[in-house]
Amino acid sequence: MVRLIVTDMDGCLLDENGRMPPDFDRAFDLMKERSVIFAAASGRSIAGLRKPFGKYADGITFITDNGARINHDGRWIAETMLDKEDYTVMLDDLRKYDGVLPVACGETSAWVEHADLITAEIRQELLKYFPSWNQCSFDCIPERVMKIALLYFDDIEKNIYPYFKKYDNEKICVQVTAYVWIDIYRKAVSKGNAVGTLQRILGIAPEETVVFGDYLNDLSMADFAGTSCAPANAHPDVIKRFTETIRPNTEHGVTKKIIELLG
Repeated sequence: MVRLIVTDMDGCLLDENGRMPPDFDRAFDLMKERSVIFAAASGRSIAGLRKPFGKYADGITFITDNGARINHDGRWIAETMLDKEDYTVMLDDLRKYDGVLPVACGETSAWVEHADLITAEIRQELLKYFPSWNQCSFDCIPERVMKIALLYFDDIEKNIYPYFKKYDNEKICVQVTAYVWIDIYRKAVSKGNAVGTLQRILGIAPEETVVFGDYLNDLSMADFAGTSCAPANAHPDVIKRFTETIRPNTEHGVTKKIIELLG
């Protein structure tokens, strides 16, 4: 019996243009009829996660910022924040590399140091994750921070990650989360751990859980699910690790699989 379905968003549930699949309403209705909890798990903020779902958003559980926070029934039920010293130690490097835009993901807002450097291309990418942002010095961010995200448009894994991997340690995780993004957050934070927390709170077993993911930051979810599905466009490591390969996001593989499972 399926009681919990968790899906990544970009490159997974959403198509190549960032649009919801046309059969989402059918999949959502089936989950509601079967009393299945549906969770969206992403590097996005809560505002960025809610936006694509429109009228359905109030009925969805959100795992935000790659697992740093969980919002269920409209309230935060778990969160893990960075300590200030976790990111201040890397400020020189955050400011050092041309073309890298650091974004501090706070409790209520995204923060950048130089809003004047945000081009049309950067703005378009930021809007996928953060409907708005504010400017401040990273020396004194005015709220608690969940993660530092780095945006870079030319193969960030190859060209930027080597300079930041030195900060990955027993406390801090530095992870490539997309072709243009690196996320820096507490080691305890992962989508998988967030799924596990949600399961414990709601009394749901891994074998009652189905997860969908396409990139490296989705790998940990497979450890908490009886069934894990990777769209055909997923990173090769995800396809290898997950239990099933489904149609690509361009063919709405996630919703088609949900309908197959519950219909």
